[in-house]
Amino acid sequence: MSETSAVLRTIASTLREARRNRRMPIAELAASAGVSPRLVSEFEQGKRPNVSLETALRLLSLVGVSVHLHRTAAMGDPELARAQRAAQRRSRWTGSLSTLQAQVDPSPPSPATARLGAVANASALATALQRAARSPRQ
Repeated sequence: MSETSAVLRTIASTLREARRNRRMPIAELAASAGVSPRLVSEFEQGKRPNVSLETALRLLSLVGVSVHLHRTAAMGDPELARAQRAAQRRSRWTGSLSTLQAQVDPSPPSPATARLGAVANASALATALQRAARSPRQ
């Protein structure tokens, strides 16, 4: 028996016990989780060992069972390790958003920037005067 199948059997028996304690029908749990009642029933009976860890954890959370994954348990199982990392990311998210705010009083440009701006304005003005001089008068 592999370690993964033992974990799934433990999850399945915990799910069944918690669901029965809440007096929740299989059909109601399945509808809430977005899976078929047959999947839930077969998983609880150990007849369906290929249920994804994500689905199993979703079912557990719907019956009020929280699962805490430990690093040592995930060492040999890549799927369990992925689920653990996802749980850690969710637990670190605080939900606060940061926003950018415009400066009310922008700092004055440096002297070099001011000179470059003046040269650009003079250049644009000179170009406009040349075009006006070349265009025929109407």
